[in-house]
Amino acid sequence: MTMDEVREFERTIQEATNQKIGMFPPSISISETPLSSCALTGPASAPSTPMCTDAPESLSVPKDRLRKKSAPETLTLPSPVSIYLTLGMFTHQKPWSI
Repeated sequence: MTMDEVREFERTIQEATNQKIGMFPPSISISETPLSSCALTGPASAPSTPMCTDAPESLSVPKDRLRKKSAPETLTLPSPVSIYLTLGMFTHQKPWSI
């Protein structure tokens, strides 16, 4: 399907839908009054999501506390022999034959 065919298909479907259920006016209104950058929008029953990304002060990390490191500076890996011996115990095959 070409893009023109897709557009024509969507237009046909939209027209058929409009004839079946009728036209509805948009439910969004645009206000001329500027809102603050952290204003909440929507009805009171809707979840409130702030429009800005600044964390509230109650969630900020105290400045005097050092941040915890999540990983060591260097990683140590087990030796291949210990891996072989450990995995050899859990496999059905014997790691060596006598």
